[in-house]
Amino acid sequence: METFGQRVVRESIVVNKSAAYPAIMLLCIIALLPLFSCAVSSTVVELKREQLFSIQYGVLEDQLNLFNLEGNSPALKTRIDMRDGIFFVSNGNAGKILILSSFGDLLSMVYNPDRNPAPLLLGNPDGSSKARSAKAHPLLAPGEIAVDSKRTILVEDRVPESRRSYDDELKASLEYVILRFSREGEYMDYLGQEGLGGTAFPRLTSLSIDDNDDCIVICLSGKGWSIFRFDNKGSLLSSLFLGREDLPRPPEEKDSIASLDKILPVKNGRSLIVKIDYYKEVIEPDTHTQAGIEFSSSWIWFMDGINGIYTERQELPSFESLKDSSKDEPAVVRSWELFGIAGDTVYLSAIDEDNSYYGLYDIKSKTTKRYSVRIDPDETLYTAFSLSPEGILSGLLASRYEARFVWWRFDRMLKGISK
Repeated sequence: METFGQRVVRESIVVNKSAAYPAIMLLCIIALLPLFSCAVSSTVVELKREQLFSIQYGVLEDQLNLFNLEGNSPALKTRIDMRDGIFFVSNGNAGKILILSSFGDLLSMVYNPDRNPAPLLLGNPDGSSKARSAKAHPLLAPGEIAVDSKRTILVEDRVPESRRSYDDELKASLEYVILRFSREGEYMDYLGQEGLGGTAFPRLTSLSIDDNDDCIVICLSGKGWSIFRFDNKGSLLSSLFLGREDLPRPPEEKDSIASLDKILPVKNGRSLIVKIDYYKEVIEPDTHTQAGIEFSSSWIWFMDGINGIYTERQELPSFESLKDSSKDEPAVVRSWELFGIAGDTVYLSAIDEDNSYYGLYDIKSKTTKRYSVRIDPDETLYTAFSLSPEGILSGLLASRYEARFVWWRFDRMLKGISK
């Protein structure tokens, strides 16, 4: 089961927050704030979702396998990306990639013939027709997926065991590459650490495409985070490393515990946003011993994506539940999670106990509005989300009998705020 919304404060100094989490999905979106604090509106407007289509579970080409693997192995990743109304779905359990219209029509697919029956709806498994075709490729565990402006499909996959190695310096197993397919599903090549045909990556936490069609791959290892940037020809543009012991601290948090939430590229440039949460030790006054840790603050750091230099930092407001504000007792203060970036808006998420909340902050007008959405608990058996360059939030919500594809048109909200 996976969602991107749940925060769990761990006892370790630095925790990777990019993995998926089980839970009821609640979201809140907000954007980059200036160094001085900016009030968040307490007015909440419900934002209706649009139900697009549903997919049944099974092994046929127009079905998904989210839960079943031989030997009761843990479920592999299923991820989505949406561009220009077309959905691209990587289904790790089935070893296939589906391309679907916003009405749910299966347009084409790439599939592992050893794990899938011969396609009936698409036909032409030999690739003789470009339209509505199915292409065979030995996919092992397709995961993170991203699509560029030419609809080139980039997808994470695991290499065969014979090609895996271990990096003693990074303390990580090198097992993953980025496969590239044309918009018709034709296999092109793969990316490794050095570019085309390079060394396999450590475990991926993020795969993104920016406005220049650069591919940004972010990996996690025992030593820290590796960040690779490739152009649309597959050439390596930059390679950065952020060590676990090298996380920056503002002067206010020089003695705090730093916990990296996520690293994401800015879409309209070559900089990165690094969100870090800071925690302080709680000392028991009677015994003067450590009694735990408590949230202190969250900061976003702007990093030059080529040389790794920090150029700016901004403090984010803490999350306080609107429900808690009606109580006599003080609200529990905690952090937001970084989720995505669209234009000048940075999207954050948080979990609340009674509803789902979204907020939109416009960096130019410095205004914030909060919205609520509803995701039923029975739709959270498995979830995957994607944010389009325009600001459309798409979701795959798995219920007991079907996977529902929906979206929320935050692009309309962004236009309203920026006026």
